[in-house]
Amino acid sequence: GSCFWVAEAEGQVVGIVGALPVKERSLHKEQLELLHLCVALDHRGQGIAKALIRTVLQFARNQGYSHVVLTTSMLQHSALALYQRMGFQKLHQFSPLCWRLLAVPLVTFVYCLPSAQASWEHE
Repeated sequence: GSCFWVAEAEGQVVGIVGALPVKERSLHKEQLELLHLCVALDHRGQGIAKALIRTVLQFARNQGYSHVVLTTSMLQHSALALYQRMGFQKLHQFSPLCWRLLAVPLVTFVYCLPSAQASWEHE
């Protein structure tokens, strides 16, 4: 299923993240898409984004997903570095037509959950 989480500090929402199932028919794998990760500017650098990502990864494991995927822009330098530090692997970079007009390429990352790691590496 899908889910949405918030992080709170002193009664205020300071971070959000969502997750939505994606059926990648071409790969015959169940994937969960991490969506809309955002942490308030004045709360960044406190581990909130990491905690939200870990929450999504644990949810994916508990629900039996094989992979977690996400797409972000190449302009999100801090996010790109965070995803890579947390074990996400760059899958591909692309420029949809609407983003080409802004000259902003997008990048897709994948996190292979431990039970799926072996099958992913053999493709």
